[in-house]
Amino acid sequence: MNFLGILEQVIGTISNTVWPFFLPFMLIVGAYTAFNAIFKVKKVSSHPCKLHPKNIIGPASISLGNMIGTGAIIGVMGSLSKLVGSGQAHFEAMAIWALIGACIMVPVSYSEVLCSKIMKKTPKEYIAMLLSPKLAFVYMVSFAALYIFGFGGFQFSGIDTVVTIVSEMYLGIKLSQVQRYLFIIIPMIAFVSGIVLTKKHHIFINSMTYMIFTAVVMYFIFFITFVIKTSDYIPTFFGHMIEGLTNPVSAMIGMPTGFILGMQRVLQTAETGLGSLSMAAQEADSKPREAAAIALIPSIITICVSSVITSYICSYGVRNGIITLPSGALERLSGYFNTAQAVTGKFGLFVLCAFTLLSALTTLLGSYFFLSKLFKNSENTNIAIYMAIIITSGTLAVFGFNIVFDAVDLLLFVVCGLHIVSLSVFVTKTYKEYAIDKK
Repeated sequence: MNFLGILEQVIGTISNTVWPFFLPFMLIVGAYTAFNAIFKVKKVSSHPCKLHPKNIIGPASISLGNMIGTGAIIGVMGSLSKLVGSGQAHFEAMAIWALIGACIMVPVSYSEVLCSKIMKKTPKEYIAMLLSPKLAFVYMVSFAALYIFGFGGFQFSGIDTVVTIVSEMYLGIKLSQVQRYLFIIIPMIAFVSGIVLTKKHHIFINSMTYMIFTAVVMYFIFFITFVIKTSDYIPTFFGHMIEGLTNPVSAMIGMPTGFILGMQRVLQTAETGLGSLSMAAQEADSKPREAAAIALIPSIITICVSSVITSYICSYGVRNGIITLPSGALERLSGYFNTAQAVTGKFGLFVLCAFTLLSALTTLLGSYFFLSKLFKNSENTNIAIYMAIIITSGTLAVFGFNIVFDAVDLLLFVVCGLHIVSLSVFVTKTYKEYAIDKK
């Protein structure tokens, strides 16, 4: 076994051991934080929640652009494959497990933005204040690695897989690893680097806004078309969902494996409790309650796209013999594309290709935004760091992708754990220092 194989095995083992113990802690502390933020901390803000369109575009575009990437398909399908591999025949249950987790964790999205705006600090600043500067540094490094290396790896792998599928299925061309790297990964790196190197903020924001809006609208039109054409399958889907929910496969400490995988995907796709929403909220001069309400928009859209849509299409593909689970990433995504084409024709194939490309590019661009918020280096230094990491991520996406997938689950634990603990400290006592009558 080579070095990457050994490292992948070690990271996977650590991640699989940690999550069954971390998840109950995350749910309890997250629920505690959300309850206190909504019913106690919110009172220290005298500003009512009035949504202004000019304050929605920037933060929502950055958050949604970074949330909805190829992980909404690839990551969720990977979890579904793991669930089947663990012995759960009715893998559709993961969709409802994810929605159950979202009911607990989405209020945390509201809470983190509310608290951040009240403190007028970014996550790294209030982690340093509430916990310690050293833990804030760990958070910063882990966050950068998670977004640029981990989530970036998903995007590169997604585009690489899509181009490979299309070239083999429809053009009869089989690309080697080197060819995929030279003709797929390098152009992607050049494109996002070109936008970042302009050093013009309005170009950056406009690029993300137009691309993610186009991708989401097209994807929802495709899904509505898919559901209409497969309406007779809807009762079957819900039947399998309930069956899997009532007959769960347990993990190490008795917690259902579907719930663990569903929560991982909620944290990965909707980015609940990671701090990204707090940083995106700094893009607009909005008041605490307004900014918190705006943060819910991309979170809810992303959970619908990732959990519900992907699970439904995957379920239809599996039950009709188009998709095989468990299977490798390439086989899973090939089956997904074949399912889309089987139901909606070339329209579905086109939409999936466009969605994968546009959402991947917005996620890669969003990761640079967060890097610039985390590290107060010169702009040139941040650009150099960003390019070095995405080149590494893009290289591993072609030559050793699985290690990226395992690294994401482990980094989620570190980033989310530190951030949620710091917020729990704030909502317990520190928020009183920001009370209106003390200003």
